[in-house]
Amino acid sequence: MENFTNSILLPENLPEIESNTFNLLDKKYLRILLLQNLILYLLLSGALVIFLLLTEQKPPIFITLSVSLVIVLAVGLSMAIIVLGFPKKGYLVREKDVSFQKGLITYKLTTVPFNRIQHVEVNQGILAKMYGLSSVKIYTAGGTSSDLVIPGLPVDDAQKLKAFLSEKISEHE
Repeated sequence: MENFTNSILLPENLPEIESNTFNLLDKKYLRILLLQNLILYLLLSGALVIFLLLTEQKPPIFITLSVSLVIVLAVGLSMAIIVLGFPKKGYLVREKDVSFQKGLITYKLTTVPFNRIQHVEVNQGILAKMYGLSSVKIYTAGGTSSDLVIPGLPVDDAQKLKAFLSEKISEHE
């Protein structure tokens, strides 16, 4: 029987992932995020207007103005968070894993080792298609909470990344 070892690794001895080495997402993806956000608020505002028009008793003007101000502030705040958080999004492919980071208010770094990847697909929504972008979805053996999506990639880059990851998957099988 082999000698089993399970050495202690101290946090200071672990390899670090530096934020400045991440590949940033395409700038056109920022436009998509802003447009999606704007569409959402327009739909919500439209529903509110329709609701107000269909009610028999109209609310006082100060309530209508207050609600309108809250909506405008919410739109402005969410747009600011999207714009300020965009440079924090990025992906990194290393020799044994792929990582994705995001977050302005809360930071999230997800790293998936190649040997945990089950399959990879390239997706392209309506807005992404208009801007020539795709997203790469990485499915893992750990369930849906461990899946990884890298959005905002040019179509060619997404296809290259999928081919690279698919090759790495076949090496581990």
